[in-house]
This record gives sequence, structure tokens and C-alpha cells, in this order.
Amino acid sequence: MEFIPILLASDINVYSMARAFHEEYKVKSIVLARNTSGIINHSKIINYREIPNLDETNVFLKTMDNLYQELKPLNKKLILIGCADHYVRLIVENKEKLKSKFVLPYTNLDVLNKIVLKESFYELCEKNHIDYPKTYIYKKGSSLDFKLDFNYPVILKPSDSVLYFKASFPGQYKVYTINNKEELNHTLKKIYDAGYLGNMIIQDRIPGSDNKMYDLHVFTGPNSKVWYMNLGNVLLEEHTPKGLGSNAATITVYNEELMLKIKNLLESIGYEGWADCDLKYDERDKKIKIFEINIRQGRSHYRNTGSGYNVAKFIVDAYINNKEHDLTLVKEPFFWHVIPKKIVLDYVEDKEKLELVKRLIKEHKVCHSLFYKNDKSIRRNIYLIIRNLNQFRKYKKYYKKEN
Repeated sequence: MEFIPILLASDINVYSMARAFHEEYKVKSIVLARNTSGIINHSKIINYREIPNLDETNVFLKTMDNLYQELKPLNKKLILIGCADHYVRLIVENKEKLKSKFVLPYTNLDVLNKIVLKESFYELCEKNHIDYPKTYIYKKGSSLDFKLDFNYPVILKPSDSVLYFKASFPGQYKVYTINNKEELNHTLKKIYDAGYLGNMIIQDRIPGSDNKMYDLHVFTGPNSKVWYMNLGNVLLEEHTPKGLGSNAATITVYNEELMLKIKNLLESIGYEGWADCDLKYDERDKKIKIFEINIRQGRSHYRNTGSGYNVAKFIVDAYINNKEHDLTLVKEPFFWHVIPKKIVLDYVEDKEKLELVKRLIKEHKVCHSLFYKNDKSIRRNIYLIIRNLNQFRKYKKYYKKEN
């Protein structure tokens, strides 16, 4: 091929993207990360390179320059894709230094900050009439003697997740469920004592189990026109402390009104590239409310590729082949999972959705991110079997039904 994909990180997101490139173009991706994982180990579709401290700007830029010099004689375009928030931020923050060497399917820093920083993002939601949970923004150093205009339990999460995970500490969660004011004050103090400098978002907790959650995958072309939207209803999320909020199984659904509102938001700020929106249905007022937009392809993005809309092809069409696409709003139901099907059938409480899952499985409208027929080996198969078995243990230990 006339290009080489270079992917940053080592998780399910990375493997799914490497698989998309391999399925569509039979090309092997170069993967760079601080450390490897079982998900990418022993893969035939990945050329992995471990780079300690890759998330540090000077190390990142030096690594990118060395890689460019190494690959330059091949005379191929190099597509640089971040598969975790901090890598996307590194790419965007250094876009001027990278754009002469790499193809960068990303928006600029100003647009990124409008979305990534939750307080500015919710202002955008107001302008575009997109519902979101009642929210209080706590700033570092502010008095803890504040009152909320919504009741406990509440959700507590960082405004800037990249800064937050740099301040690693024992008992760190991606998202916290807080039951009272004393617990809220204690958790805020613990987070800021660990060195986090950004704001914290305190939100009304929308009741309901995992299957009230939604995620919307969006691709916007270089001209800031949305090409593609795929809305998924989450069936199950992960429930380990640092996995909370990560999708484990979804089905494709359709909500044109919601999709077009988010389309208008992204186009109005000049967004480009992949985005992943997290939302939840609130039974109290019958509205789907948005939590955030991630400025990258989502963890469950193989749902698109598996159902016939290859995520890598969108990038190549837009940034290599300079093609244009009309808007596609996906309507056809499809089942994606990255945990054993039996866990989905055992833990999903909505009988109607379970029947739909069973029908989609029977009709072969189903995919799993990690089981790829063109990427098999004894060691990889053993890992995937063990991973599946561990999922049963994790759900038994961590999953709690919604009251």
C-alpha cells in the first residue's frame, strides 16, 4: 500500500484499528506504546515497539522524528492515529511539528479543548439544544462549603481526564459514585492531594443500569462535514474500578433527532476526524443526555467495521484519497461484544433487548473485536481463552444490579 498506519497505545482500541486496516488493505500497522498488553501480544497484524515514557512530549517528538527518518526511504504516507486520549492530545498539541511528516486525521487544539474540557463542552450543548445532566463544576482550591441543586448519589469525574490519570494514586477511579457530602469532600481532597490540577465535574446521577447507556460513533471529514454516524445502545459495561464506563457489549440503534443535533454541534465548531459520544437515557424526563465527546474512535469502534463500515477506510478515503462522502446514518441493528456472549445473556436484564441479541446472533449480525480469523496463533488463542474465563470472574466480583 502507499501508506503505513502508526497507532499509539496497546488496548482494544488499538487492536480494533489495526484489524480494520488489515481487513481493508492487508497492511500491517506499527504500534507504539509505553508497554504492551495481552490484547496485542503475538499478533501477526501488528509491528509493536515499546517506547518508555512515550506520553512525555520530548520523548514523543523524538520518537516520531526517528520513526519518520527510518520510514522516509519507503516513500509512503504515514498515518498517525492516537487510540487513547493522552496520545490524541499529544498529536494535536504538536500538530505544527508533525504535519509535514505524518497524515494527521485530527482537528486543531482550540476545537479539541472546546470538547475535552467539560465546562466548555456543556456550553456547546446549551447552544445546540442537547440535553445533559445537571452539573456543578468544582475548581481546585475552592471552598468545600458548596451546595448542589440536585440530590445524592452524584457522579464525580475529572474535567480533564488526561491530566487526571497522570496524577495516579491508589483507589483511583475513572468515575466515582458519591453517596453524601462527607464522601464527596473526602474524595475531592484525595484527588487534589495526588496532584491533579484541573476541575472536577459533579453531576446528577442518572438512574438505570448499563443498558440505559448509549454511544455514538461519528466520522467528520477534513471539510468539517459529518460523513457517518452509528448509535449504539450499551448492553453491558465493564465494572472493574478503572474500567467503569468502558463498553463491553452494544447493539446498533437509530435516533435521527439526536444524531442530527450532535452532527450540527461538531460541524459548527469545525471538528474533523473520529469522535465518540457517551450518553444515557433518563427515565425521569424521558430524555437521552450526553456526558462527553471523546476526540477519538471509541473502544467499541469495531462495531462499525464488523457491520460493513470500516473505520480505517473512512480515514484513508478522507486523508489519502481525498474523497467525499454523503451522510450515512446507520439504521440496521447489529450486535458487538468484547466479552463472552454468555455473560451478555446472563447479566442483561432487559428481556426485549436480550431477544434482539439472540436474533442478531442467529442472523450472524454479530462481531467480536479480538477474534480475527487472519490473526491466529497458539499463544494468542490461549490468551483469548484465558481472557474470556477471567471476564466471568470479574463480572461475578464487580457487577451490581441497579436498585
